[in-house]
Amino acid sequence: MIEIMTREQAKTFREQRLLEEQRKLAEQGISSAFEGRNLVTIGDSECDYYNFKHFVTTQIFGMGIDNYISKTGWDKQELIEYLATVDQYDDIWKDDVLDFFGGMEGNY
Repeated sequence: MIEIMTREQAKTFREQRLLEEQRKLAEQGISSAFEGRNLVTIGDSECDYYNFKHFVTTQIFGMGIDNYISKTGWDKQELIEYLATVDQYDDIWKDDVLDFFGGMEGNY
């Protein structure tokens, strides 16, 4: 017999499935994060985003800088300066993704 899930059960099931997929990606050395309700990959040309800074920059343009700032707590001028000067491999970008976008770093 087939049981129909409630909306809440379906949401929970989807979240658990995405978290399991995210863990599997991490085991393969692929970092990931959530872009809205979608799981995206971060790490190289075969991924959705080349690096964590690429992901952050895209979020800023997609959300708008003011929405990004309200989500993350950045000072606007400091964020603009860091975007212009801080290397793409700096942990500051990874930290934002892990802290505010459900990110998970791949096991390298």
